[in-house]
Amino acid sequence: MTGEQRWHVLDKRLVADRSPFARAYDLDLRLPDGRVITNWLQVDLPPFVITFPVLANGSVIFVRQYRQVIGDYALELTAGHMEEDELPQAAAARELLEEGGAVAEDWQFLGRYVMDANRGCGWAHVFLARGAQIVAPSNSGDVGEMSVHLLPMAEVRRRWLAGEFVSAPTALAIGLALGALGSE
Repeated sequence: MTGEQRWHVLDKRLVADRSPFARAYDLDLRLPDGRVITNWLQVDLPPFVITFPVLANGSVIFVRQYRQVIGDYALELTAGHMEEDELPQAAAARELLEEGGAVAEDWQFLGRYVMDANRGCGWAHVFLARGAQIVAPSNSGDVGEMSVHLLPMAEVRRRWLAGEFVSAPTALAIGLALGALGSE
C-alpha cells in the first residue's frame, strides 16, 4: 500500500553469534508515530527447505527424531538448512535423500514463508515431491538417531487435523501439500 510508513532501525547490536546456525540481535526501533522501542529481538536463522514427499502408492515419507526443545521425539517431514549458494530445490532433493533415503522427479514449489514475521527465525522453502522412491537407507548425519516412517495419506490428514504434528514447518508444509493435492 502507498503511504504506509515503515519502522526505522536506530541501532542493531549482535547479542549472540552461533554461526552458521543462528545470530541474535537487539534492535532499537522508531515507529512511524515517533515512539521508540528498545531491545527488539531479531533472530536470524539460515534459510531451510522442507518437503512433502509422496510415494507412488500414496504414502508420505516422514522422519522421527528427538527434538531438544520439546524434550521428545517428533514426526516431521524431511527438512534441512540450505548450503551456501545452493538452490532451494537442490537442497530439498539433497535433504530428501539424506534423511528419507528417497529421490523424486516431480517437484512443485509451494512457497517461501518466514517462521516468525516479528522475530525472524528463518525462511522456509516448501516443496511437494510426487512419485518419490526410496533408494537408500536414511543417513542424515545429524545429532542423534533418525528413523523413516511411511504414513498413508488418510492418516497424514487425520493427524494434521488433530494437531498431532507439533513442528510448525511440518504442519505448514502438510497443509500446503494437502491443498495442492486436492482430491488426488
